Amino acid sequence: MLLNKRNRIMKKILTIIFCLFVTHAFGQQQISGKVTDEKGSPLVNASVFIAESKNGTMTDTSGHFKLTLQAKGNFKIVVSYIGYKTTARALNTSSISSNIDFVLTPVSHQLKDVIVTSKASNNWKRWGAMFTEQFIGTSAFAAHCTITNPEVIGFDYDDAKQELHAYASEPLIIRNEDLGYLVSLTLVDFTFYTSKNEVDYQGYYLFKEIDGNERRKATWEQNRLKAYSLSFMHFTRALYNDKLKEEGFEVRQFSAGNIREKERIEKLYAQKLNTYLDSAKIEKNKLLDTNQIASKIFNKDSLRYYKKILTNKSEIKMSEPLKAKDISAKSENNITLNFKDQLQVVYKKIKEPEEYYNYRNHAALTTESTTVQSTGISTSQLIMPTKQYPFTELLLEKGIPVEITENGYYNNTNLYLNGFWGWWEKMATKLPYDYEPN
Repeated sequence: MLLNKRNRIMKKILTIIFCLFVTHAFGQQQISGKVTDEKGSPLVNASVFIAESKNGTMTDTSGHFKLTLQAKGNFKIVVSYIGYKTTARALNTSSISSNIDFVLTPVSHQLKDVIVTSKASNNWKRWGAMFTEQFIGTSAFAAHCTITNPEVIGFDYDDAKQELHAYASEPLIIRNEDLGYLVSLTLVDFTFYTSKNEVDYQGYYLFKEIDGNERRKATWEQNRLKAYSLSFMHFTRALYNDKLKEEGFEVRQFSAGNIREKERIEKLYAQKLNTYLDSAKIEKNKLLDTNQIASKIFNKDSLRYYKKILTNKSEIKMSEPLKAKDISAKSENNITLNFKDQLQVVYKKIKEPEEYYNYRNHAALTTESTTVQSTGISTSQLIMPTKQYPFTELLLEKGIPVEITENGYYNNTNLYLNGFWGWWEKMATKLPYDYEPN
């Protein structure tokens, strides 16, 4: 009797294990397909991967591929092949077909000419440092994060618009020794607005873990956890799981009134003034009649508007701390982040890194601007005696809501990050969306 009872218990345990295995297996979806050129010929060894993940493969000799999806919700599947335009397709696991074919088209002669010309006329020696700072970042992890094939990058600088554009003839290979990743990046677009010190770029990432001994792996895990703790991905996952407070995030909605417009006008005036002084060959440290110069730079209507904005009193209206339900709504496999005005997100578990503290102090000495502090008070950034909790201002530039999946992935190029995440979210701190902290 005792033996039979044990057998029944073992059968139950095995049944539970089997059910868990089956549930996990059916929770994953497998997709397959074929990659060809316009004539229907298979493209062998084309790269097929889920954007910003470790999940990727290559096509076989007949152009076929297979991929297993690890998470539910929205994602992008990317196909790239040297000499052809990279193709990315936005999909959702709830409505995806099990078979997806791709037809790639060759890179146009015009784009080839742009890349060749940019590589020939503007070399890495001239623009590489500026590109690296904006793309790799200036965090502590950036010191050991390198682009191994910089020779494939070309640059074009637009003097009139003060914009630096970067192009790549093939995927960039980035080695991050501090996080333990080798990243293949297909660069779609890169623009650095030098007058505003703002960068806008889009690319598709495929991560691969670097081999290492147990000691190195332990170090990588510690560094990844730090990168994750301070990341925007951490925030989006906390928002998805309705755990903002538990994960250390304080979110407030605020209206900055005309502060941002004041900043825009101040920057515009400084830019126009410097251009005028250079063209007129006037010494910049000389005592100047700014009203007289302004009347020469701007027309009467613009000048009237600028004076009105600059003389108006700035007022900031800050809400009480918000919950996830106040700024997001659940859908089938996603949540939608939507808000009016702007959000301020403060992470209250770790003080800002030393590098960012120094960066803010340097910025304060070179640009006098008003911002919304983590206390909700408008102050000048000229004096920053102590470290703060890292905070970021979020803005939906076109009012388009952001869809976020369970793993924190989002796809919205109209979400603007101003502050800590604008500085932190660079290549040196980037993690794949299938990363899970231990």
